[in-house]
Order: sequence, then structure tokens, then C-alpha cells
Amino acid sequence: MILIKNVKVIKESCIIASDVLVRGSKIEEIGKNLFCEGAEVIDGKGCYLSAGFIDLHVHGGGGFSAMGGKDEILDMAKAHAKFGTTSMLPTALSAGLDVLENVTQSVIEAQKENRNILGVHLEGPFLSPDMNGAQKSDNIFMPCNTDYDSFINKYKDTIKMMGVAPELDGAFALGEKLKSNGAVASIAHSSADYDISVEALKHGFSDITHIYNACTSCFKRGAFRYAGTVEAGLANDEFTVQVIADLKHLPLGVLKLIYKAKGADKMYLITDGLEFSASEIEDGTKVMQKNGVEAVYEDGVMLLADRSKLAGSASNSIGLVRNMYKKVGVPLTDAVKMMTVTPAKVIGVDSFKGKIEKGYDADIILFDDELNLKSVMILGKIFK
Repeated sequence: MILIKNVKVIKESCIIASDVLVRGSKIEEIGKNLFCEGAEVIDGKGCYLSAGFIDLHVHGGGGFSAMGGKDEILDMAKAHAKFGTTSMLPTALSAGLDVLENVTQSVIEAQKENRNILGVHLEGPFLSPDMNGAQKSDNIFMPCNTDYDSFINKYKDTIKMMGVAPELDGAFALGEKLKSNGAVASIAHSSADYDISVEALKHGFSDITHIYNACTSCFKRGAFRYAGTVEAGLANDEFTVQVIADLKHLPLGVLKLIYKAKGADKMYLITDGLEFSASEIEDGTKVMQKNGVEAVYEDGVMLLADRSKLAGSASNSIGLVRNMYKKVGVPLTDAVKMMTVTPAKVIGVDSFKGKIEKGYDADIILFDDELNLKSVMILGKIFK
């Protein structure tokens, strides 16, 4: 047993001075002046205590890739744990279903050693060729021409999210299939306008991948302006939205706008981290991704080698939460909620993840007033 004393516990909508008792892998009790004979006592020294962060969109970290097999998935999870991520969905780059089957199988193998790997997020392969971003165009396919049923049925317990462009022929049927199997269908790398995006809500879609990035926003055809996927996401409460809050993918004013429109219950933070996120990296470092697309680290973000587009982030979870709190100015409870409770709800694990509550998994982090991470606990064990 471990008793954590002298901490400020971050709940969903308030912060309370309290102690937290952990027994095994679960939170046993929360209260003031707790005592438990024989427990290891940790002095929190007045730090904030939060549920561990949950990253639903992360391609790699620490030099390791979600596409690199079981051991690399385990190692990327360890790299991000150093920055407060205690649970994640390793996220595959767009690829053929044969490759994605290998990735999914690797995630299943990794889960046997780390049950905080909550499943797999497949970003593609059914994306818009016009919005491919850092995804390789050779690895983009049409749902209507692809026999995906057996793949999705086989891995329905592991596939938690799939990014799909809803304007593609057959995408609505795919969205319905994903929802019926318990997975989140997320609008991703899409050329859809507002009307198609809203229609997608009727066909299983409920989420928007890294909003503002690789999706349409208010645009002109001739003399007239039309709303896009971004506006659909902001205007419709049914959508949750993923946000890369590294202040590179989105500027401060846009982050403020998303928060004002969606709030912390419908807006959640993702790193979208590539292999060298959650690690020290020097400007100019080049990375060849597993999909054969070269990226370069520059000015705090990953760019395509020709610097024409963003290629992904090099961020970490505590940094994103710090930006929302310190830069955007949202309440600390909301900044934390965007990387704990809200993502847990998106994939349906909020009955045991994402909160500091009795009976929940003891995924716990401690950080100071400047959001410098002090300690990480995963399933009741101090991570070192």
C-alpha cells in the first residue's frame, strides 16, 4: 500500500487538499488525514495530484514507432510515461490492411505486458488524397474498393478509433460499421464540407482528428464562402475534437476559440507525436518515418523534409496541458480534464480511467505549480 499525503487533488471540477491511499493497482481512498498502518508514505510536498494523462493519438516516442512491433510499442509507452502519459492508443500511419493487421497484432502482444495500452488507433487508410499531409499517398485507399469487414470484425476488441474521410465513396457504411463494433469513427484528413461532415454524424462519426489540421475550414468557391469540417466540429455538440496544443500546429487565438466553442468536455488533447516526441532532439534532425516519408525537426515541430507541411509533433502530454493552462488561460481543472476524463470518455474507459476516485486505476501523476512533473505512478507502481 502507498499513502500519498500533502497534495492538492485535481478532480473533474475542483481541487481539494487531500491524501490518497493506493492499494495494489487501485485507488483505495481519498480524504484528509488518512492513516494506514504499514503503508509506504509519500510526502507530496504540496504538489498537484492528477490522474495520469491519456493520449489517444500518438505515433511514436523516444525514438520508437507504433509501426515498429511489440517492443517498440512498449518502449514508446515508456518514453511518454516520463512526461505523464500513463495510458495511450498507439496510432498507426496510413497503410494497407495487411500492414495494419501486423500493427494491431503487435498492439495485442504489447497489451499482455502493459494493459494501459488501451487498443489501437488507425489513422487511415481511408483518407482524402488531397489532404494526405504527412501520410504517403500510396497508402491511401477507397472504402468502396476495400474488403475491410473481416479485418474490423477480427480486431473489434482492439480497434478503438479509426480516422476516415467521410466524403469518400463507402465511408458512411464504414462509419456505421466502426460504431457498431464499438470503435470511434473520426473525421480525418478530409476534404468534406460542412454538410457532409454533419451528415457523417448520422453514419457513426462522432470525432474530428486534429481539428484545423488536414481538414477543411471556411473556404471560397467563386464569390461565396462555405463552411467546412472545422465549422461542423465547432458548431455541433455531438462532435468531440482532437487538439494538438503545442502552439505550433495551432496558434493561441485558435486554441482559445476551440475551447470557447467546445469546452473541456468535448475538446481533448493529443500529442500526435512521431518517433522523436517525448525525447530530446536537436534542430535539423531528420527522421525517416515507417511509411517512407522523411520529416525534419525544426522550431519545436516536425515538418516534411521540404518544409512545405507540418508532419506531426514532437510534443509531450505535460507540455500540452501546461500550454492550455499557462498560455491559453483555461482553468487547471479543465486543462487536466482534456487529457484525462475527456479522452477516457471518448473511448469508453471512464469507468476505471481518467479520474482520482475510489476504485479507479491508480494511474497518478504529481506536478508543481509550473507543471513540472515530479512523479508518475502507473497501476499503483512508481514509474522510474
